[in-house]
Amino acid sequence: MIIDFHTHLWPTSYLTKELINYFKSRKVWDEKHNAFIAEELLKIMDINGISKSIVLSSVVTPKTKNAQILRMNEYVSDQILKNKERLEGFFTLNPFFKEEAIDVLETSIEKLGLIGLKIHPSFQEIYPNDKILYPFYEKLNKYGLPVLFHSGSIGITPYKDSYSNPSYIDEVACDFPDLTIIIGHSGKIWYRETAMLLRKHKNVYADISTNIGRDTLSSEHPMSWLLYIIKSYSGCIDRILFGSDYPFYMQDETLICVDNAIKLLNKKYDHLINVEDVEKIMYRNAWKLLKKIKKN
Repeated sequence: MIIDFHTHLWPTSYLTKELINYFKSRKVWDEKHNAFIAEELLKIMDINGISKSIVLSSVVTPKTKNAQILRMNEYVSDQILKNKERLEGFFTLNPFFKEEAIDVLETSIEKLGLIGLKIHPSFQEIYPNDKILYPFYEKLNKYGLPVLFHSGSIGITPYKDSYSNPSYIDEVACDFPDLTIIIGHSGKIWYRETAMLLRKHKNVYADISTNIGRDTLSSEHPMSWLLYIIKSYSGCIDRILFGSDYPFYMQDETLICVDNAIKLLNKKYDHLINVEDVEKIMYRNAWKLLKKIKKN
């Protein structure tokens, strides 16, 4: 059993040329746009033994209107309805238009059945601790639902990675100690900041998606650094979640990377990541978190 806590499905008409070029370079773009529909994701999940995936809606520019964003959230909702047992969805919004965004939040939760908010600081050009976001955190607290932040580098021009340093999440976690916060990508490669947050805040989680090196001869090293720093400093494996960032990275390459990273670590540090740790990362932590969310 494996739960993938970080995947994406988009209406392709909303993608920017930079993202389309990226997907073409990764050979996941075809004329039918199969990578962006639930049927293809479910097929890939079957191949890789993934029991459930969390599908995230994501804004790709800071100027996207909330009416358009609502349609993106509706798309995610429509896609997850194709298999409600295996797919769950998060919504997004543009906080710079507050009243409209509050409506999007409420509609996405109450009518579309989405179970969390995704904020992409670099795409949306907003820091997680910007006070304009605080009314939305307050709303999420009342619903008992989480916020997931993109964190760490993107590596695609012209997006600015500086917005996505996980250290900005510290203030949010301090001001909202009951709000469930998920650090997407574990801050790649700001792992020390992520470990600090996990050690300090019991309401903070992190998913491990996209921590794959570009050098094919050492592609598992970033993942091994991540796991080493988090396990050795924060002592926290109980809030680490498996994620792939499909279709940016495929589920099979992430599973291979995690396996190789754990082998590398355990060869150097005897049983640093044990069998129980692996089970927690792959599904136990996500299952507990989903039960908590669904209970609310």
